[in-house]
Amino acid sequence: MAANQSKVLFVVEIAIFTALALLFDELSKFLTGRFWPQGGSVSIGMLPVLIMAFRWGIKGGLLSGFLFGGLQLLLGASIYHPVQGFIDYFLAFTFVGFAGVFAKQVKQGITSGNSVKWISFVIMGTIIGGFLRFLCHFVAGIVFFASFAGDQPVVIYSLLYNGAYMSISVLFCIILLILLIPALPKRYFAIAKA
Repeated sequence: MAANQSKVLFVVEIAIFTALALLFDELSKFLTGRFWPQGGSVSIGMLPVLIMAFRWGIKGGLLSGFLFGGLQLLLGASIYHPVQGFIDYFLAFTFVGFAGVFAKQVKQGITSGNSVKWISFVIMGTIIGGFLRFLCHFVAGIVFFASFAGDQPVVIYSLLYNGAYMSISVLFCIILLILLIPALPKRYFAIAKA
């Protein structure tokens, strides 16, 4: 694939997958948002960002995550303080893109037909991206949401509040990626070179 075609494909996919992330997240908020009133929800919004990270590497993951976080802010995210908004949206979703550190291994596993390899690296990448996102929400919870903790220590409150929906979200994304990736043509991952 020519370099210009690859760049155009990269930009188009970033736009499409960022929009899909927003759509998945809005659907998830509608279904589970009432359980986490300060903005958290079990969401598969990370799924398209993770696909971009595994297809295009860190660059694709970070950019789609950053744009996804920005779109959430524009469309009415839960903002209690400007720094909290930056941490909970721009920073948290950008960090999901670090799953792309394993893009090469995922691609090699897929193109060689080594299911154990690509599944292992998809799991590790998703956990890393999800954990980095969790850390952002955890810190923001301690600093900006202490008033919601009630009688319990704010660190425990933030850990339980953010850990509950993030662990479920990561698990759902892992399951969906393991089911979705084999349905894609092998060359889908082989041709991506940003």
